[in-house]
Amino acid sequence: MIGIAVAAPFVGALIPTAIRVNRPRRIARVACAALAVGLAAAALRELDVLSACFTVLISLVSFLATLFSFSILPSAHGDDVPWSSRPAYFILLGAFWSSMLVAVTSTTLAGLWIGISATTLTTTFLVGFSGGKAALEAAWKYLILCSFGIAIALIGILLMGRAAMIAHVPSTSALAWDAVAAHARSLPPELTRVALLLMLLGFGTKAGLVPMHSWLPDAHSKAPAPISALLSGLLVSCALYAIVRVQHIAALTAPALFDAVLLIAGSASVVVGGTLMLAQRDVKRLLSYSTVEHAGLVAIALGCATPLGTFAAIYHIFNHALTKSLAFFSVGAVIHERETTAIGKLHGLWASAGGKFFLLALVGLMGMPPLGIFVSELLIVFAAASARAWPALTFALAGVLIAFVALVRLAIDTESGDEPRTPGDRRIPLPATLAIASAATIALLLAAAPFFAWSTRVIAIFAVPVVR
Repeated sequence: MIGIAVAAPFVGALIPTAIRVNRPRRIARVACAALAVGLAAAALRELDVLSACFTVLISLVSFLATLFSFSILPSAHGDDVPWSSRPAYFILLGAFWSSMLVAVTSTTLAGLWIGISATTLTTTFLVGFSGGKAALEAAWKYLILCSFGIAIALIGILLMGRAAMIAHVPSTSALAWDAVAAHARSLPPELTRVALLLMLLGFGTKAGLVPMHSWLPDAHSKAPAPISALLSGLLVSCALYAIVRVQHIAALTAPALFDAVLLIAGSASVVVGGTLMLAQRDVKRLLSYSTVEHAGLVAIALGCATPLGTFAAIYHIFNHALTKSLAFFSVGAVIHERETTAIGKLHGLWASAGGKFFLLALVGLMGMPPLGIFVSELLIVFAAASARAWPALTFALAGVLIAFVALVRLAIDTESGDEPRTPGDRRIPLPATLAIASAATIALLLAAAPFFAWSTRVIAIFAVPVVR
């Protein structure tokens, strides 16, 4: 069942291309995307809790991005770019969706790496979808730097496999994290440490952690708005998921070193990401640097190496994924209305529906109620304080404060003022409105998750990867 659920998004994107009539083709795309979500839900019982949670997240946000793309999609700059067509876009989107499912449903480091690598190939074409010079440059930069990262991760995985075989783990399960963790005491320490650090460096590059973050602002800002939502909301989340899986092994072999690197990289990411947000004049680049900041917060929470820290990290991944998707969907609606992403040209957004949703997303990214980032950031502070990670906590609070200032300034600049007159009918189409409203609703509901009784059982389950 898992294989069918993983293949469904890609196959479902291929089927409608055979339909020549526009309206039936759109209906077929919606039906196939909805079926992919249903098949993913049916496969949840075969997955562990962590994989099931990320499968749900990926399926929901990818479906919303597909729905948004039906009505608002930028046009290509020319016909000389073969992938800049609507059919190619949806095929690449389906391949991206399936590759993320490969990553989070695998039970081995090899399967995880294959899924992460596949996301790099599919999203490169999506980043350069418009065919413009800046988009193509961003796509090349993304491909080169992320390929370097996943190559480093591959070396680490191969070294981990070698270490597992030295510890007499059967060759058929030498890359399964559960089998490696079960033989943790027999792993050669030096080789294991090198393997863990290389995997952290490789997957950290894909997650946009400082100093391996330089590809992220260009790629996320030049991609179409729904793809930017997937890149910031899901692709970074998949890379952080990979780090969680690697930490499952590190917790039993080299916890002090691995956690220290996470705390350092996370602290740098929060401060650098928040500071660079202040200097941006493009709304999508500012949101991209916000992704760097939030990835840093997740790294700090994981570096605390406590059950509360792990729960806070994964809960923050979910909150950020929904809130950032809401932000980029809203920006896509704003671009549809105003045809610009320059902050200096965006005023009076409060008068439009897209602007109101954008303000809600900004409030969430600031870490303010009623969205769940407020709760998850508070849990991260508690986790860091209980772990006595005072330097990391200090940097985290400083970075969050700087990011708060940048987002407040953005909200004031864009929401206030008079709405300019736009020629023609620039209203947001119904599919895009449904996608934005659904993302906002889920983000609001997610804020209540830790207050249910079952959350304590979830924390106990997430304690497994950090057992000493």
